[in-house]
Amino acid sequence: MGRNPVYTHVYNQLRYKILSGELPIGSLLPPERKLAVQLGVSRNTIVRAFSELEAEGLIAGKMGSGRYVEALPPTPSLTRVDWRSQSTRSLLHPSPSHMEEILSITDKYPHTINFAHGDGGKYTLVQSRLTEYVEAAAKRSSSYFFTSVQGLPELRERLVEWMGIPQISSPDQICVTSGSQEGLYLIATLLARQGDCIVTEMPTYFGSLQLFQSLGMQIIPVPLDQDGMRVDLLEGILARSRPRFIYTVPTFHNPTGRTLTLARRRQLLAISEKYGIPIVEDDAYRHLHLEHEPPPSLKQLDQWGNVIYLNTFSKMLFPGLRIGWIAGSSPIIQYITRLRELTISTSTLSQFALAKYMRDGALRPHLDTVTRLYAEQARLMESQLRPLRSMGLDYEVPAGGFYFWISLPEGMKARQLMERCMEAGVSFTCGDMFLLREAEQPYIRLCFTHEGAERTLHGMSILTRVLYQQKEDSR
Repeated sequence: MGRNPVYTHVYNQLRYKILSGELPIGSLLPPERKLAVQLGVSRNTIVRAFSELEAEGLIAGKMGSGRYVEALPPTPSLTRVDWRSQSTRSLLHPSPSHMEEILSITDKYPHTINFAHGDGGKYTLVQSRLTEYVEAAAKRSSSYFFTSVQGLPELRERLVEWMGIPQISSPDQICVTSGSQEGLYLIATLLARQGDCIVTEMPTYFGSLQLFQSLGMQIIPVPLDQDGMRVDLLEGILARSRPRFIYTVPTFHNPTGRTLTLARRRQLLAISEKYGIPIVEDDAYRHLHLEHEPPPSLKQLDQWGNVIYLNTFSKMLFPGLRIGWIAGSSPIIQYITRLRELTISTSTLSQFALAKYMRDGALRPHLDTVTRLYAEQARLMESQLRPLRSMGLDYEVPAGGFYFWISLPEGMKARQLMERCMEAGVSFTCGDMFLLREAEQPYIRLCFTHEGAERTLHGMSILTRVLYQQKEDSR
C-alpha cells in the first residue's frame, strides 16, 4: 500500500467518502472487524483510522450502537477585526483561498499553459464583437450614470425573452448582478444565517463553498453519480436536518461535467415542495452544450415557485464582463433588490452594451460559433488523454461546459502532480479544491476551452511527461 502506514490509507479513503457525501451524515459505519475483513487489513488498522476520524470530528461513537458520520461544524465566519492588530491574519478563514489561487495564476506565471481557468479564452472575445457594442455604449452619456439597482430595465426585458420560461414573464422577476458570485452571495445572505445548514452536491464549485464557509454555514454534502446529484439520498438527509436551501449546479456540473437527469430533476422539485426548502439553481453552463441540448432547467419545471435561478454571462461571453442575473418570484426579487441597495448597482456601461448586443440577436450566433469551437477543443484534449487510459487514468467525455474531470491512476497524489506540472509550465485545478476540506483524493480538473490548439497540445505533452515521471517515482 505504499510507504505510508496502512492505517493512513484507510483513514484517507474513509475521509474522502465522508467529505464527498458518499458516506452521508448520520450513516452507520461498519463494525471494526467487518470493515477489516472487507479491506483486507487488521482490526488494529481500522481502530487507528477510526481514532483519527473521531479526532477530526468526522465520526462519533454512540454507546451500544456503533460509529456514525457526523455533520462538519460550520467554520468561523469572517468577523470584525482590529486593524492595528498584528494577529489579524489569524481571524481569516482557515481554508485555502482557491479563488485567489486560480485567478492569480496568469499574474504570477504569465507564460503558463492554463488548464485551470474556467472560461472561453481570449480568442472568443475577439470573435464575439462585443467590444464594438461597448464602444458604442461609451458614446451614450447615460451609460456613465447610475441605473436601477435591480438592473437596466431594457436588459431585464431582454433576459426575460432570452430565458423563455413561462414562470419568468416580467422584468420585475429579474435582478442584474455583478456576476453570479454576487448573486449567490445575495441569495445566501437572504436565506440563511451563521450556523444554518445548507445542502449541496459534492464535489461542487469551490466559489460557492468558500462563500458558504465564510458566512459560517454548515454544509451538508450529497454525492453525485453519472446521473448527477444522488437525489435518493437527499430525503434521508432532510429527515434528519432542516437546511435553509439546496444549492445545485444541475447542468454540465462544475467540476464533473455531469447533468442531472430529467427524472431526478422532477424528484428534486417534489422533495423541495414536500419539505418546503428552496432550491438555488446555478445554471451557468446551460448554453454551452457541445452536442445535444440538456434537459429543461429546474426553474422551467418549477410548478410551485421554489427555485431561485442564477446565471451569468461570464461563461457565455467572458468573465471580466461581470454581469449575471437572478430570476425568481417577484417577492424574492424585491427582497434581493433591497439587499442589493447596499452595493448600489452593476456597471451601467456594460449593461447598455449587453442590452444592445441581445437586442440585435448577436448572442445566439456567438454561442453557436464558440460551442462548435469548444467541441473541437474537447476532442483535441481527449485525443491526448485517451492513450493515458493504459496507465490507469480515467475520465468521462464532457457533453457540455468547460471541463474534463479526471481520475488519476491508483496511488498517484493529485496535489503533488499539480505542483510538479506548475513547475513545468502547466496549471490545472486539484480535485480537493471542490471539497469541504483538503483531502488526499484521486481527481484533477482540466479546462479544455481556455487555450488554443497549439498550446493545448504542448500543455498535454508536458502533463503526459510529468504523469509518467510521477508514476515511475511512486514504484
